[in-house]
Amino acid sequence: MEGEKKVLILMTSGPKTPWRCASPFYIAALMASNEAEVEMFFNMDGANLLKKGVAEKIYPVDPKCNPSGEKVRTVYEFMKDAKMAGVKFYSCRQAIDSLGLTEEDLIEELDGILPASEFAVRALSADKVLTF
Repeated sequence: MEGEKKVLILMTSGPKTPWRCASPFYIAALMASNEAEVEMFFNMDGANLLKKGVAEKIYPVDPKCNPSGEKVRTVYEFMKDAKMAGVKFYSCRQAIDSLGLTEEDLIEELDGILPASEFAVRALSADKVLTF
């Protein structure tokens, strides 16, 4: 990649739409592996993925409908791949509060909880903003 690229991903998909939950982390990991600075900002149903134990139980496809026979990975496994590639995870404070969650309820991979206004600031300084 020429020059530093800053990518912000708004993750609003969560447990209610499991088929939308793996690709954002896969794409984030690929971009981070190619030297992009990647941040994911979790809001709405996406913030539910940050609750301990939730993403470990979500499969992006029904394991019973897997024609290849390969082991189906959980969303949490995709999240861990993104973290290993250097992706930063941030949550919207208002989303966490509206879900009744505390910091103790959240996964250790979370890099911070920020006000919604911080998403706007980060989006304005990003080279690309993706929404899932």
